[in-house]
Amino acid sequence: MLKFLVKKAGTLALVFLGITFLSFCLTYLAPSDPAEIQLNKMGVAPTEELLEQTREEMGLNRPLLVRYGDWLLDVLRGDMGTSLRNGRPVSSELLDALPYTAVLTVLSMAAVLLISIPTGIFCARHKDRAFDLFVRLVTYLFASLPSFFLALAALYLFSVRLGWLPVIASRGAAGVIMPVLVLTLSLSAWYIRQVRGIVLEELSKGYVAGARARGVPERQILFSHVIKNSMAPIVTLAGISLAGLLGGSTIVENIFSWPGLGKLAMDAISARDYPVIQGYVVWLAAIFLAVNFLVDLSYGLMDPRVRKGQEGRT
Repeated sequence: MLKFLVKKAGTLALVFLGITFLSFCLTYLAPSDPAEIQLNKMGVAPTEELLEQTREEMGLNRPLLVRYGDWLLDVLRGDMGTSLRNGRPVSSELLDALPYTAVLTVLSMAAVLLISIPTGIFCARHKDRAFDLFVRLVTYLFASLPSFFLALAALYLFSVRLGWLPVIASRGAAGVIMPVLVLTLSLSAWYIRQVRGIVLEELSKGYVAGARARGVPERQILFSHVIKNSMAPIVTLAGISLAGLLGGSTIVENIFSWPGLGKLAMDAISARDYPVIQGYVVWLAAIFLAVNFLVDLSYGLMDPRVRKGQEGRT
């Protein structure tokens, strides 16, 4: 198991290097000149002489690989550079936005899992009955609607018509209600259908028919075998969603002006703030790879067959 973890960590490290190098190359090839952006921010006319001097001071005249190597070493030390918009450290910008995204992520994922897992299991257990047909209709409707439409509909209903919540989200409890509601509706519709399909697949397997033939009660089959064997794909789905939410729900955060990582990334893209964009890509890569590693580790903990297979491969 230890050898598998070391091998997996090495693979993820190589993937991380590849992602950071590609993102650095893309910003290097961008048409905008960071030196010109810096001078415009200072209110200085960007003459050719000043541009050349600023590029030299910012290290933009050095070879690409040298710049990437220096930048990566700084990132590993926790220094992601300085924002071109406000002169603040990029790491500080990300750390300031992270708690807001974390709150949104935890509340949304908790609500999604509490709603989706029991509902999906119940629908699979009572397939094609009235409740299952109704839930399938509702989830199909919400899964078809884009998140920006749900966000605008929530704004119109709860802010404009009813006046219960502010149009621009505050940083308190009232401000997080609508973003969490929209994310919960969007993700739950997809999760319920996925959980239902996973449980139905397990119910159709031979071991379930064998247990029924031996007279094992349906409740015991469901809770002791089917749900247990369904947890691995459900954990995978939850891991993907968790990583995506921790990277920032860009559309929802921007519509509700929630000051999380998604809004920070959109503001940086609009202002062509390359250091912040690069820092955001590093954060996204790190969180997706970390969640992927934890999901793979959880497989071995949940299913002994997977653990034996991992040990056999190593």
